[in-house]
Amino acid sequence: MLREISQLSRKYETFEHYMKLKTRETCAKIKRKRTSGTIIAVTGSSVKTTTVALLSHILAGDAKVSSQFLCNGYSHAIDSLLNLRSDTRYAVIEQGTKEIGQIPRAAKLIKPDVAVITLVAIEHYRAFRTIEAVAQEKAALVEAVPDDGLVVLNFDNPHVRAMADLTRARSITFGTMGGDYIAREVGTGTDGFLFLTLTGGGQSIHLKTQLLGAHNWLTVAAAATTALELGVPSETVRVRIESFEPIVERMSLHVVPDGSRIILDTVKAPYHSILLPLEALKTLAAPKKRFIMEQISDYAGNATKKYKDTYAAAAKIADEVCFVGPWVHKARAPAADIESGKFRAFANVEALAAYLRETALKDEVILVKSAGNLHLERLLLDRIAKVRCWPNECGHRGSCQQCGLYERAFHEHNGQRRYRRKLRRSNKIKSWLSAFSQSVGNF
Repeated sequence: MLREISQLSRKYETFEHYMKLKTRETCAKIKRKRTSGTIIAVTGSSVKTTTVALLSHILAGDAKVSSQFLCNGYSHAIDSLLNLRSDTRYAVIEQGTKEIGQIPRAAKLIKPDVAVITLVAIEHYRAFRTIEAVAQEKAALVEAVPDDGLVVLNFDNPHVRAMADLTRARSITFGTMGGDYIAREVGTGTDGFLFLTLTGGGQSIHLKTQLLGAHNWLTVAAAATTALELGVPSETVRVRIESFEPIVERMSLHVVPDGSRIILDTVKAPYHSILLPLEALKTLAAPKKRFIMEQISDYAGNATKKYKDTYAAAAKIADEVCFVGPWVHKARAPAADIESGKFRAFANVEALAAYLRETALKDEVILVKSAGNLHLERLLLDRIAKVRCWPNECGHRGSCQQCGLYERAFHEHNGQRRYRRKLRRSNKIKSWLSAFSQSVGNF
């Protein structure tokens, strides 16, 4: 009897959540149908978040814009539509996926007027396995654009370029090797900041940015091309791009009180783009360069080879390479590098943070690259505040800045947070069981 009641309680909670989702979904569809604004959806295996943020920043120069980035699931697409207002001229929505079918589902809901595809590469390998499967998933956004809409595609990526054949909407391409808009003279200064010249549409615009690394040409070209095709004046595009600041933890540069410069790239670390931040580090002028690596994600084949190759590439650029976490042994650093201190291994983030504090050097550059689970952003926070929360993995999906409790020990907050979540769920079940018991008793 207790087992049956427990199963009923779980079904009740699931049904409650389902009904809430369907209600929000229905309201979102009504909002989408009634809006007169232009809905822009952006997806890709990389740089979609920064592209959404930059495009929103450009469009906001002379129009009312709503945007959704960082969070890019189906429920967040619903939120984006629910946040539409009568005076919203543009809504820019980031759409991601973790399993097959998520983007097609979201595309049917969003019904984008404009689709922007940045890149197709292997991501979420366990779910997709092949690059063709990833391309098919992303293409659903293109197929959802109406005939009078606009599709903006990366010419340099063959899987993205091929998507032009999947729609009757107007297709515009951008790239470095060809396309309607071509990024030329792509480079960086000694400060690492990107500059380029975008040529297309009968004009040529020289763009200066605050984005680190030449690889960011992709996000700049995608956002600028889209804005220009939507009728934004080229001067507005130039000025807005120049004033755009990077999103924290996505190749964001921070100068700490002791004079060290820390670059955080700690949200994701897909293998297909792991070397791009290193190229940015290579262009920077500094008395010492350090590269910190945690976990590589989204790859096929042998993990050890991936870490070994990453270390070998980093060792050619950085004066010191630090690996942290349970994968340090996969670096396979040569004995000479270990003896000289060029390679250093740390079992946990706290030990690495202490080492960086002790060996800090003015004007040095420290590039921190990782997926988000070890929260390596604490290496920066520890240089500007007193971090006391040091578990290797705390279970919190957001950043430490979002959590805000990094100055308190983990047992003082995060364990309690998990307990409170369980308690709320338990109280819901108890409340339902109480109501159920009363109804049975009355019966």
